[in-house]
Amino acid sequence: MAGRSYTTAWLLWAFFGWMGAHRFYVGHPATGLAYLLTVGMCCVGWLCDAFSLVALVDDANARDVLQPLLETDSDGRRLTYSRPPPVVFASPPGMRGGRDDLDDGSGGGGGGGGGDGGGGGGG
Repeated sequence: MAGRSYTTAWLLWAFFGWMGAHRFYVGHPATGLAYLLTVGMCCVGWLCDAFSLVALVDDANARDVLQPLLETDSDGRRLTYSRPPPVVFASPPGMRGGRDDLDDGSGGGGGGGGGDGGGGGGG
């Protein structure tokens, strides 16, 4: 298996770790760029990576092994993914949705309270 080497990762960490070279090597370009722009996050992140470098290399090697398996079928053909169609929520047959249900044109109700419109003026 041609994976990433622990020796190479340690050498990159020791000499160029403050620039994030070991992070680029194990497939973490975002944190590699952050290290590059912040001098290894003021060397604190660089020192913390001394304790996690073996796990970073193991994860990178596992990704290299698993990724091709996840992207091929049992015959070795590359899987292609398409976006599923959008979900459309429709009302059940015979039912309408929205404000149209409030006034169906049957002429019932509505309007103010009849009367003669006069106010009872006191006097």
